[in-house]
Amino acid sequence: MALSRRMLLASAGSVAMTAGLTTACGTNNLDDLLVKAERPPKGPVTIRWWAGKIPARDGGDMRPAIIRAFRRTHPNIRIEIVKGLSTTDGNRVGLTTQIGGGSATPDVYLGDITWPAQFGANYLALPVESLVPKNFWDPYPRALMQASSLKGKVYAFPCYSDAAYLFYRKDLLAKHGLPVPKSWEELERSARRIQRAGDADYGFVWQGSVSESLTCVVTEFLADAGGSVLDRSGRVAVADEPAQRAVSYLRGLVDAGVTPSAVTTYAEQDAMDAFAGGRAVFLRNWAYAWGMSDADGASKVAGKVGVVPRPGFEGRPHSGYACLGGWSNFINPNSENLGAAVAFARFCAEEESQMMLLRQAGVLPAMDTVLDSPAAARTGDPTITTTRRLRLVSRPVQTPYYPQVSKAVYTQVNSAIGGSEPVGGALRAARSDITAALEGKAL
Repeated sequence: MALSRRMLLASAGSVAMTAGLTTACGTNNLDDLLVKAERPPKGPVTIRWWAGKIPARDGGDMRPAIIRAFRRTHPNIRIEIVKGLSTTDGNRVGLTTQIGGGSATPDVYLGDITWPAQFGANYLALPVESLVPKNFWDPYPRALMQASSLKGKVYAFPCYSDAAYLFYRKDLLAKHGLPVPKSWEELERSARRIQRAGDADYGFVWQGSVSESLTCVVTEFLADAGGSVLDRSGRVAVADEPAQRAVSYLRGLVDAGVTPSAVTTYAEQDAMDAFAGGRAVFLRNWAYAWGMSDADGASKVAGKVGVVPRPGFEGRPHSGYACLGGWSNFINPNSENLGAAVAFARFCAEEESQMMLLRQAGVLPAMDTVLDSPAAARTGDPTITTTRRLRLVSRPVQTPYYPQVSKAVYTQVNSAIGGSEPVGGALRAARSDITAALEGKAL
């Protein structure tokens, strides 16, 4: 059943999951694996869950609580935690090497929502859509299910999600008699007014480093302008008019001094530090930024922060686009306890576990029905109460070559916002690099 390294590498250009998995697993074809995965075992088993800490609101870890809740209905299945690595890329490389080498452990692994196409195409994750009723996926956002799928197969059970918001200084807007901006153009005007008055060093901070953080930002601004990195057919669309508008706006923020030139080195924490330190009026960041910016003692702006969905461009019909983030549970096809692994991953996706995340965790539940519940409204957390107003968009993850596509995006757009390349030239270069990436050529 071990997946040979030769087969793993050869599979990079193929998404013929059934044929590939049959070959890779020797005498165990996909149908055999799915039969083993259909039901949890009756006798005692131990499965191993590769997962980093899932933060609780009190600073603790949700993983033990989730395991205890699962074992109340599956007392014969013991879960051992395998500590994940400290970075997303570290986890991706570590799991690719381990599972691709034929390891039966971990049985379940918590992975980024950008992984399904890559891991599914390379036989590192079991397709799970046939193991649950067709309506199982209905309570989850459409963007999440699109990100979890490749060629009609679903490769992960949602665990928790994330999204980007616009954070703003309520006190500074009130001081200057300014409303919460409804467009990016209005945000720029308001930011410049507050900066000119000497009330903030920076108008708007976000993530512009040579990293996937910038891919997320670009994905959102492209959606704001009516575009995307890849179109619905998977063809490159990044050099069209919406891309020109989106990247020109980002470049213009830097040129105007609304965004500091150092944004080309900013990851999430850099932007967070500038905002929580009282130096910026507006911040684009993920949901965790609410707790960090509103924490007494740790933030200079505690009690002065508002949270809303991101605005849009003037003249565009929609606003509120937000890049989808989060983590899902994948099943190792080499696992010797597929039924137990599926039972646990499924539990993490279902209502009991999702309600635990809502009430106790510092992450967003993945289920729309949980986010729509009265319990969600009672949390008072604006990132939870406004989540259903967001228009979630996924990164260009509908290809096994997403890491290379993302690199093409963030490398070229970083050069554009930093001024080393004109916007048009950077976008043409991005288009060329993305095309090469989709053909499986290394960047």
